[in-house]
Amino acid sequence: MTNVFVLNPQEGRQLSDALHNASYEFRNLQHAVFQARGEGVVVSLYKSGKLVVQGKGAEAWHTQYLGAKEAAPSKKASAAQSSGGFPPSAASIGSDEAGKGDTFGPLVVAAVAIAEDKAELLQSSKVADSKTIDDQRIRILGPWIRENFDFEVRCLMPAEYNQEWQTAGSNVNTLLTQLHFDCLHALQSKSGFSNIVVDRFAPSCPVSKRLHAINPNLNVVEVPRAEAHLAVAAASVLAREQFLIGIEELSSAWAMTIPRGSGSPVPPALREFLQMHSAGELSQVAKVHFKNVQSFLAKN
Repeated sequence: MTNVFVLNPQEGRQLSDALHNASYEFRNLQHAVFQARGEGVVVSLYKSGKLVVQGKGAEAWHTQYLGAKEAAPSKKASAAQSSGGFPPSAASIGSDEAGKGDTFGPLVVAAVAIAEDKAELLQSSKVADSKTIDDQRIRILGPWIRENFDFEVRCLMPAEYNQEWQTAGSNVNTLLTQLHFDCLHALQSKSGFSNIVVDRFAPSCPVSKRLHAINPNLNVVEVPRAEAHLAVAAASVLAREQFLIGIEELSSAWAMTIPRGSGSPVPPALREFLQMHSAGELSQVAKVHFKNVQSFLAKN
């Protein structure tokens, strides 16, 4: 498997540091800043900023080191995002996820259905990709969307997530596929809408395959940056809202500030957690298969 990303210079330096800390084997490569080899993956960062990730472990590596960063869209995906690529917002369903790249907190998938007479209402709310909206606005938009539109949410708090991840063959994309499918199938059965848009998280478009297996007549568009479609934007807001709620619940339950993301605030939080609680309880708050968690536990 090969995935391609585009990194800015700061992201490139941060990635290099992270891979050095994880004891990757670095090699020289013509026209590249570096090439690093780890278990099941070869990572090459070129001077242009293009990052090429190859190997059977590419998808898991993406989750661990790049979090929610999207792969560079293929020509097909770019075409789908053009003005004629997405189906109309009215009578459509969209799905998105939150928490995939966060060490702490839940994994959430949400889907929203937009009825014929509700598209204009949603457009007027200026709903957009949740990554472009501050948390305060998310907490306002979320309840409003739930009040006015049909929706489905699947939220796996860490304890359940860690169990389900193992059941899914230790593959987060297999788990995500099931969660997206569950939400979309439920809404499609309820609404009868045939237009479905999915924010793509794997190059193989696994959600489309699952949906077409039960109904070949569905029009499923599965592309990166699908939040440009109104239904997916609304779903991204609901997923983010539930993720924020999950982080708050964990912070309250475990008497500490649970950080988001997988960057520099995470190691101090892991240390604080182990000072107050046992290592065995870490699975209640964190995605314990993440390499940063495994590395931390090995050293502590």
